[in-house]
Amino acid sequence: MRTVSAPSVAPRTAAPLGRRERLLVALSPLAVILLGHLVARGATAVDPSLAWVAVAVAYWGATGAIVLASTTRAQRRAWLSPAARRPWWVVPAALLLGAVPIAGILAMQLPLVAAHAALIVPWLLFAAINPVFEEAYWRGALHDATEHWPAWGAVLWSTALFVASHPLMWGVFSEGNRSPMLFGTLALMGLAWSWMRRVTGSLRWPLVSHALVDIGNLSVFVFLNVYVPPAIG
Repeated sequence: MRTVSAPSVAPRTAAPLGRRERLLVALSPLAVILLGHLVARGATAVDPSLAWVAVAVAYWGATGAIVLASTTRAQRRAWLSPAARRPWWVVPAALLLGAVPIAGILAMQLPLVAAHAALIVPWLLFAAINPVFEEAYWRGALHDATEHWPAWGAVLWSTALFVASHPLMWGVFSEGNRSPMLFGTLALMGLAWSWMRRVTGSLRWPLVSHALVDIGNLSVFVFLNVYVPPAIG
């Protein structure tokens, strides 16, 4: 079976980080998750209804700062460029991952969405902004910092911490983000998006897929426990 390594699919645009700097970026999710957890606890104690906003601001600020500090402008442009190589399965997989929550959750919860119309704008804004920060960090900067690792090790590392971030940050105030069922779904998505980045060299399809998922899973409704997945309720 033919295998494709990450460095072979796109020109190298990574910042000339030293070994120490690459290690710091690779370990940075531990600090990001800790920050998000502490902010979540503090904000929940003050106003649970706005805790998700505080966590989003802290999370996006921390990950955005790491991305800007550890990557170059050319590197970031390359993430959004057309795929240098795009196996046939990338587009169907990206769209399928997004279609499942849209069909399985959103389509069945339209009356709930209509009943809480004030959440529609925050929900759609979150679905537009969050994938940019998360993909730029988890599948962008973190991927580039670990490109010298074995592919399986880098993918598992980023995916495991991506999964852990949800219960440890959002799960402080959101029942749905503590669901064991969610962990399996997040692992599948993290693995798929990481591998899409590795085989194409681009974040275009992971971004599209992630945005569709954040729309379909009613993210803000889940943060506020307006919608609690059946496995929890």
